[in-house]
Amino acid sequence: MSNTSAEVLEMSRRRHGELVVVSLAGEVDVDNASRVRQCLGEAVAAHGPRLVVDLSELTFIDTTGLGVLVRQLAALRERDGSMALVAPDGQVLRRLRRTNLAPLFPIYETLSQALA
Repeated sequence: MSNTSAEVLEMSRRRHGELVVVSLAGEVDVDNASRVRQCLGEAVAAHGPRLVVDLSELTFIDTTGLGVLVRQLAALRERDGSMALVAPDGQVLRRLRRTNLAPLFPIYETLSQALA
């Protein structure tokens, strides 16, 4: 069993009107958090400061990954931007709540709700 984090994380991004949607699937941890940071930064640089991060296919996120989300949110707020999360009930939402980070973000159950 030699799965690396690079194999268990998938990222994609697409534009939706004035928003850019970054979808993360699999696991975000200390080994691949820098890839997530880079993907979010590139999405904002290319498409502007209104970001939706779809975590609905994420099965795990550690504190390093949560830190990436918080730092990205802070950077967007400095530019009068915004960042919403899609996190249906599950491990990721529970971790956001347990770490008291959930109140920082608008959190939606589905991507269509976040885009409405």
